[in-house]
Amino acid sequence: MKWSGRIGLARAGGAPPEIANEIPAHPLNLIDVRLSLSLPVGDKRECLCGGLTFAAVVETHWNAVYRLLYRLTGNGHDTEDLTQEAFLRALDRRDSFQPGTNMRAWLLRIASNAFFDLQRKRKTAKATPLEFDVAGDAEPQAGPAEAGELGGLLAAAIARLPETERVVFLLRSQEDLSFREIAQAIGGTEETARWHMLQARRRLMALLNGAL
Repeated sequence: MKWSGRIGLARAGGAPPEIANEIPAHPLNLIDVRLSLSLPVGDKRECLCGGLTFAAVVETHWNAVYRLLYRLTGNGHDTEDLTQEAFLRALDRRDSFQPGTNMRAWLLRIASNAFFDLQRKRKTAKATPLEFDVAGDAEPQAGPAEAGELGGLLAAAIARLPETERVVFLLRSQEDLSFREIAQAIGGTEETARWHMLQARRRLMALLNGAL
């Protein structure tokens, strides 16, 4: 049987079915600790990013960042660590955010870089290559609710994509970022981002057709 379905994920705005009930509450206590260490007493409310308090930024975008990182790592432990790391990096770099631009794209770029940094550290330590190191020793398991939109086969195929292709595919299909925003996230050009997206789709089609 040949795969003929559209390769894509749920657009931004909600968690994937299989992790909808697993996204932990954002650790505002951790953010508060960093704020207390970096700001004078009484200045927590003045820690602004794009006109919002940083607590409001976390409240608004925690799920989107967690969702992306879960798709990239395939396991909750790494996802929680990287999500917290991404927001702490954003807190430290809040002055670099340009008002009027897409804050979610800015945060997802920081999250993507945190993911890349983790993989580079693991490769330096001669860990198992990423393509075969998803969710520990196994690929993410499909939940029963995935049958309709994502499907276990597609989830497994996405997990086998090379790092950059997986990031590009998820940022485009799941988070609906523009290729310009994706290019900024991966440190390349729009043409490079489009090429990675094309390669990801081709690879997914081949993987899916081989599994059916």
